[in-house]
Amino acid sequence: MNLMKLEALLSQRGLVLQSPSAEEIRRRAREVAPASVKLFYGETYDGAGNTVDSMKYYFFVASLGDALRQEGFAVDPAILVADTAACRNVSKDLEARYMLLGSDRVRFVEAVNSIYGTGLRVYRMSDYINDAAFVAERERVIGICYADEGLLGRVEKTVPGSKLEEERAKGFMYSFDEITTILDLDVKVGPPREDLYDNIAREIAQREGKKGLMSLFLTPTFPQGMNWGYFFAHEGIEDHGITAYKGASKGLQDHRVLVGRSTPEQVRGLIQDSFISTDPTLPNSVLDLGIVCEMARKRLEGEDTPITLADEFHAGRIKPDELKERVGRDVEAHILSRF
Repeated sequence: MNLMKLEALLSQRGLVLQSPSAEEIRRRAREVAPASVKLFYGETYDGAGNTVDSMKYYFFVASLGDALRQEGFAVDPAILVADTAACRNVSKDLEARYMLLGSDRVRFVEAVNSIYGTGLRVYRMSDYINDAAFVAERERVIGICYADEGLLGRVEKTVPGSKLEEERAKGFMYSFDEITTILDLDVKVGPPREDLYDNIAREIAQREGKKGLMSLFLTPTFPQGMNWGYFFAHEGIEDHGITAYKGASKGLQDHRVLVGRSTPEQVRGLIQDSFISTDPTLPNSVLDLGIVCEMARKRLEGEDTPITLADEFHAGRIKPDELKERVGRDVEAHILSRF
């Protein structure tokens, strides 16, 4: 099979929002060789179930690994399920349940590996969080940040304003776990909102003369089944969307596609109710879902070519009603029926 070139992968419209250049990624891979270039996506979760939107990241990390491997580089495409991080945000009596939910999420990523041949390394934060080496490195990072008012201010910005006092009392441990985890990566794939963590990790690496991680952001996630009025009333959502990996993000679990929970009928209903615009600057949850379906289809069929769905739609070759019909069919055929 002739695999997709790195340039084509990074320039897929409707999927990649911001990326290092193909040459920058190759340069890093050459610098670390013969060691593996570290590709990474990390997520927490909630009790609402496994989102189709997480699969976008799994598929992309796998494809990035395939493209680099084709060029002769050793690759470590890894997915972190941040179970202990998820537990830091819940009450003590929910911790045991949330660790079990973490195991569920690991099983889901492993199922994606099995069904779609993604070849991802799946691990969890609890595998390393208490290791002496990690604890020592985290203490070092904490020391660097507390010794620098500017850096500490940026750590504070990783926390929503409403949680600032609570996190300050906890010593910003959620943020420091994240920053320490990503400090030594090569390419980190994630949603745009994670730039706050990435920039701190890059700054620390730069000060120490080390290679900083490169950030690659995929397009935001939007809820399904919302009319134009929702996006008008929630203007800020257009920039960052909702949290891809938490099904109940912003209380919108009834407007998400949840693998193993959502029925094909429910998803088709959400798609039909979704606001859809031909304006490429406006949210288009149906097109987003269609792109994930295409990623799934291509893996199932062994077809490694760029996804052109957004190009076709915005060129008018696929009409809004046709897109809704197609995505409703594809999400059942290529994703929901496979689990």
